[in-house]
Amino acid sequence: MHPLMFKSRTRRSINILILALIFVSALLGTARAGDIAKRHLLGFSPDGTYFAFEEFGVQDGSGFPYSNIYITNTRNNSWVKGSPFRVLLKDETDADAMEEKLRLKSARDKALSLADASLKKYNISISGELLAHNPLSEADRNPNKITVFPGRDPYWQKFKLTFRVSDFSLPTKRCKDYGLEAQNGYSLSIQAQDKKETVLHKDARIPTSRGCPKRYAISDIIKFEPQLPSSSKAKKKEAVYIVILQIFSYGFEGDDGRFLANSSWVPAFNATN
Repeated sequence: MHPLMFKSRTRRSINILILALIFVSALLGTARAGDIAKRHLLGFSPDGTYFAFEEFGVQDGSGFPYSNIYITNTRNNSWVKGSPFRVLLKDETDADAMEEKLRLKSARDKALSLADASLKKYNISISGELLAHNPLSEADRNPNKITVFPGRDPYWQKFKLTFRVSDFSLPTKRCKDYGLEAQNGYSLSIQAQDKKETVLHKDARIPTSRGCPKRYAISDIIKFEPQLPSSSKAKKKEAVYIVILQIFSYGFEGDDGRFLANSSWVPAFNATN
């Protein structure tokens, strides 16, 4: 083989190898892990008017552990005074896996201590019925739609409730100033079997507390049906449905994941008939 031909082939092979390495590096770069919080359900007040849950994790970039406890008024779908109760433990020292777990536990304990008086005030003491859990680890996960039965009893299996969440563009000056393109709000709806779909919530704006969201997914569906006392004058029993959404927004090392709770009260019978 002529030396020039050999050099040309060698140079071409090196170029192909360099391009392959660049491609692999790009793939690895897009696979960076962000900060995806976990959630813990704390429960309801006996009359269902209040609901609480915790989100917790370790920040990407800083490595700081955090815990946020939310208490919501389910009647008006808003936080109670003082909520959320946030703890972020800022510690610049390196920590091994065991120390990180202890630091995260410390953050969670401190958040619970901060929220304790309010949890007692609103009598958060009863668990609801978890109708669906839709974790990121679920291979066949549909992030935008979940269909459930309203209860575990065979009677409820005559009926179905479908919850849907959809994203739509809702630009904010705050996020635009950061140079972030996707700024999405969400719309949440419910559809009882053979009935018209009803919109439960549609964003008119994106609150600052939500950051700069890119997309949303349904994480959990929880039902709570308070038992009416015999002396109650209420004509209809009601059930509250909590839809916990995951919010994915721009983070330091990838997409960050947080949670929000959306509550809706419906007549217990009419919700399924």
